[in-house]
Amino acid sequence: MPGGLFSIPFIVLIVLLNSCTPGTQSQLIKKGQPPLSAEQLFAIVANNSLRLEAIDFDAILYFQKNGALSAVDRLKNKDTGNWDVTTENELCLKFRIWYYGDSKCYSVFRGQDSDSFLFFTKNGAKYYSAEYIAADPHNLAKQMPETDNKHFLRKDLAQKAQTDGGSNSLVPSSPLPAPAPTSPKTEKYSDIATLARNCPDCNLTGVNLTKTRLIGANLAGANLSGANLSGANLRRANLTGANLAGAKCIATNFAGAILVDSNLTNADLTGSNLIKAKLNGATIDGAIFSGAHLEGIEGYK
Repeated sequence: MPGGLFSIPFIVLIVLLNSCTPGTQSQLIKKGQPPLSAEQLFAIVANNSLRLEAIDFDAILYFQKNGALSAVDRLKNKDTGNWDVTTENELCLKFRIWYYGDSKCYSVFRGQDSDSFLFFTKNGAKYYSAEYIAADPHNLAKQMPETDNKHFLRKDLAQKAQTDGGSNSLVPSSPLPAPAPTSPKTEKYSDIATLARNCPDCNLTGVNLTKTRLIGANLAGANLSGANLSGANLRRANLTGANLAGAKCIATNFAGAILVDSNLTNADLTGSNLIKAKLNGATIDGAIFSGAHLEGIEGYK
């Protein structure tokens, strides 16, 4: 359950999360990308959902316009709470149980995709990756709590949106642009990415799965030799006996992944997250682990 997995000190968790995406918000700001404003945050989250992922967290949150918050994690644990936006352009979350009921505020930046976002803590370190989900497809509103009367800009923004005819004049009513038409190449890539989520013993030699979301994927015994998995999220994936010989896995997230008896010969794992991964019996001759996070890893010396 979120909030009950803090056996690793909070500060250490924050440091570890910097390995696979822009590490600090200052790096994004230097690239000319500012954080979202309070108005933009409200327009995006109010009466919509976000899927938040971190090393200790994977849950879908629904943000009701009145400030109520409800959530369900991947293990079907549920919690409720409140949310707010601040004059410092932060999105604040307060769960009833998770994270011990503490209120935490984040600066939010757009990610590489139109529906993805990055959450940064007050010290500028990345904590969550987020995915936008329109409305409440998981029916989380059924468990909405009473709101706590506290608000920063949320109430004013809600009133302004209603005055403006249901939308915030400072932010388009549809804050996320429609996706561009997919080309045959894009469709083919999407098909492969979908297939790879449950593809034991498949032949995926040389496939391009860069930045693909494959959390918990079943790729046991799959042939991924020469594949490009750079930036992919394979957290908790089952790669038992998989062949990753010569695979390119730069800044790949293998946290908690099972790589038992896998073949990692000459694989490039530079900067990858292998925290608590299982490599028992894996062949690692010539594999590159430069800058990789190996805390709690099994089977690697």
